[in-house]
Amino acid sequence: MRALRPGTDPQRLGPYQILAILGSGGMATVYLATVRRPGVPDPSLAVVKSIRDELRSDPYVRRLFGGEIAALQRMDAFGTLQLLDHGVDRGRPWFATEYVAGMDLRSLVTEHGPLRTGTVLRFAAELATILVRLKTHRMVHRDLKPSNILTLSAADGTLRLIDFGVVRNLDQTRTWPAVRVGTDGFMAPEQVRGEADHSSDMFALGLTLVYAVRGTRVERTDLVEAAQGRAARLPDAAFSELEPLLARVVRDCVQPLPQDRLTAEGLLHVLAGAGIRPTASGTEQTWLPDTARPFLLDHAARTKALVPAPSEPSGRPPSLRPPGVRPSEGTPEPREPELRWTHDLGGRGYFSSPVATPRGVAVCSLGGSARSLATEDGEVLWRTEVGARVECTPAVADGLVFVSCSDRTLRALDLETGAEQWRYSAGDSAVFTPAAAAGRVLAGARDGSVHCLDAATGKQLWVSRPCGGTIFDAPLVAAGAVYASAWDGSLQALALRDGTALTALDRYSGWVAESALADGVLYLGGPNGTVCALEVATRRTQWRRAGGPPVPVAAAATDALVCAGGADGAVRAYDRHGRAERWKADVPGPLRATPVIDAGTVYVGSGRSLTALSTADGRTRWVYRTHGVVHAPPLIAHGHAFVGSWDCRVEALALPCTD
Repeated sequence: MRALRPGTDPQRLGPYQILAILGSGGMATVYLATVRRPGVPDPSLAVVKSIRDELRSDPYVRRLFGGEIAALQRMDAFGTLQLLDHGVDRGRPWFATEYVAGMDLRSLVTEHGPLRTGTVLRFAAELATILVRLKTHRMVHRDLKPSNILTLSAADGTLRLIDFGVVRNLDQTRTWPAVRVGTDGFMAPEQVRGEADHSSDMFALGLTLVYAVRGTRVERTDLVEAAQGRAARLPDAAFSELEPLLARVVRDCVQPLPQDRLTAEGLLHVLAGAGIRPTASGTEQTWLPDTARPFLLDHAARTKALVPAPSEPSGRPPSLRPPGVRPSEGTPEPREPELRWTHDLGGRGYFSSPVATPRGVAVCSLGGSARSLATEDGEVLWRTEVGARVECTPAVADGLVFVSCSDRTLRALDLETGAEQWRYSAGDSAVFTPAAAAGRVLAGARDGSVHCLDAATGKQLWVSRPCGGTIFDAPLVAAGAVYASAWDGSLQALALRDGTALTALDRYSGWVAESALADGVLYLGGPNGTVCALEVATRRTQWRRAGGPPVPVAAAATDALVCAGGADGAVRAYDRHGRAERWKADVPGPLRATPVIDAGTVYVGSGRSLTALSTADGRTRWVYRTHGVVHAPPLIAHGHAFVGSWDCRVEALALPCTD
């Protein structure tokens, strides 16, 4: 990272304020920048790339630059950085991507030293999944090398492939013009003739693996002959010191003829046969060695120090005090949350919530893993692969984490180690979001039944009669009864003791799921915009309020009020006893998750944001822009807000003190 050059580097590109130079290549300069977004109090970091001044009018360079933007759009942040914006500022083309304080592989090896073979093989599996995605979109990176591979997280070593400046779309028959593209130390032989396909990236991957395990490049003795049209094999001595499996993988990647090389899918198959997969198994936390984590954490801290702190006086660094600890007299009270860490679960489509544990949070990924993360830094305390998709929020109780899996099983994992304690098979009907209460675990099923198990042993205690509608949301337990709401709108009350049906609730037909329970009152939101309060002891209606917009997500309750999120993107608060609407607040983006109330604040996940509202009057305390779209309620615990987003990231925000 270098300081800006006066008179050479721009101070601003589009809405982005330029801070420093991250790097400079033959065609473009890459900057670290900040940007302010509507409704977000604090600036956020971004990476801005711009064509060098002397090359602005070069049609080939501009064509490559446009191709990089198109490639990032097609990748849609899978295995690379998310494209935020692009444009032209005073004749200077630019585009912006998200910034994550990761460290490139070359810098990591330089500062930490060569990586162990097991680490490198796990790294190879991670990167192969990205190359499979490139292949799906018929794109070739053409400059895969250590400096273009980012290690994003000190907690799990998540990877991103960056710099798509010379990407080739295979819908074109040939590179235009047919020039040498790539980096000599890692490029495939055919690239010296302007040719490249998917096998070219695999060749570069093979040499990158050698660099990672040795810390030095392979001497290229084949490029001169390749330029003359002759196939030359790298000497076997170049790989003689590698351990057998790694040596086999590398040799298969760097075959002189493209058709003889290992494919990305083939590499994943070879590694899987050796028990090595893109995601860790058992209790292994990350492919990174523990000794490498401090380098990434230090790099992130140095970058963070560059970000202006608007809530502090000029020149002062942002406060790093622990959450919940008030500052000394005379120090301004922070008013916004502070991002402590981000954990990438991998893949796309994450829409369940983290759950609190004594040491942090437990979280499940759609890809089939359960993890325990530490509050302070997101360290992976344990990670367990369940071998099936996990689409539902887990439950925690009695020293166990209860996980519902797509293979129609419900599993209990030890809260300290992640080891499986028992497994329950639901038979022909899948079970969904679990709830734990009174030494029991309950989960609704696809056929509308509720399964009740002994929490300690997994023994089935009872299964209720099917109601016909899928019960995806967690059942609620109150006053010896289990309340389960199905997706067809039906609501049923069952005896906790044996699952028998209690008083019929036919008049509540049409009420949607995600109900809220407070002080013996069940609050429900209906598809016609009605909010209703049901007394669980008598199962009688206390009050109804009609006339609002549809409520696809239902109430979050406190002693004083109940809040309901509506399809119109507004949050409404009702007096719990007087039934009157107390306030209404609009939030940015579409509302897809139930509001959460904690300590006088309503936390609302909507669109790409987390909004904090005062329970007293609905006033906005702050808005935090999340990395991805929020589909699930946030978790408020340990002085933090933990937010899971659609792009499979969990963000931990240290919450400011409130009066």
